[in-house]
Amino acid sequence: MRKTVFFFSCEPGGAEVLIPVIELLQRSLGYDVVVCGYGHAARRFADKGIRHVIVEPVTTPGGLERWKPDLVITSAASLPERDMSEKNLWHLARRNGIPSIAFLDQWQNYEARFSGASEAERLAFLPDFINCINAVGRREMTKAGFDERRLVEFGHPYLSALPMRAAKVDRAALLRRLKVDEDRPLILFASEAISEHYGRRRGYDQFDALRLFMEMVERTPEKLRPLIKLHPKDALPGYEEVLKEYSPLGPIVVRDELSPVECLAAAEMVFGMTSVMLIEAFILGKPVASLQPGLTGEDPMVLSRIGCIPRVVRREPVLSIRAFSCPPDPDAGFEYAFREQAFLAFIAGLLGV
Repeated sequence: MRKTVFFFSCEPGGAEVLIPVIELLQRSLGYDVVVCGYGHAARRFADKGIRHVIVEPVTTPGGLERWKPDLVITSAASLPERDMSEKNLWHLARRNGIPSIAFLDQWQNYEARFSGASEAERLAFLPDFINCINAVGRREMTKAGFDERRLVEFGHPYLSALPMRAAKVDRAALLRRLKVDEDRPLILFASEAISEHYGRRRGYDQFDALRLFMEMVERTPEKLRPLIKLHPKDALPGYEEVLKEYSPLGPIVVRDELSPVECLAAAEMVFGMTSVMLIEAFILGKPVASLQPGLTGEDPMVLSRIGCIPRVVRREPVLSIRAFSCPPDPDAGFEYAFREQAFLAFIAGLLGV
């Protein structure tokens, strides 16, 4: 008897991590796949050719009745003050006796992803299982108070497919499209909507980091061209205000004109704060560093937190950006490959297939 697997995300990073899982189950025998989402996630599903149903935010008890799934798989990408759909789906699934699995897309904000908006709701919203990605995620989530029995390590589906996608990018054609000379290397800044989500709780926002990046580029003797990749949730005006001070450097700003993998292929070096694009750059062997000027509290960027890439926390650009031109150590031991067969065996056992 065929089993119905229900997928959901409303966040771009959440959609990206689920898409390879969706495609895997669509190729597998014995499963009917239903994909639902809205907002940025729905756009990512559409861009990747994933048939999906656009739904409203999940707030009502009847959110799963239409689909009658045997298994619920979601991302775990939403902060509680922004959206509770994933969390409500886990509760609905448990209420209806349906097993649920959440896939992390990043090694950060573990508690917020599974908590409500108040302190009384800390870790109050939990699926049956959480793909904590690797040993780093397991160690950090266990330390944060998660029950280790809920944690499974299946790797990161999106990152696992990255080298193959990057190999298909025609870099020369991309540079022509951007009207960039080969003799003026592109230096990428991968931004995020930090101020919108966290205010200044981290001690900095995206504009502090961008300003530090531009000052470092300006101080570098070699002529470099800054490429600024905005996050889908970024608002352009704040960037324009900073970048007009550095107009002689000729910064290029892109949002959806280039995909993340195209930006990475075009750039010689990659900088940012905590974006998953820094992890992607690391995997592709690009020189990469995390800029978090004035950081307070624990470093939310996993690779700089565990010492795989450099982190800059001073606000003064004391170094040329070329100081970070060393490629990452390929033996750093950061596991991310998607364990497809282990995942398929796990859900088969869960559903009695």
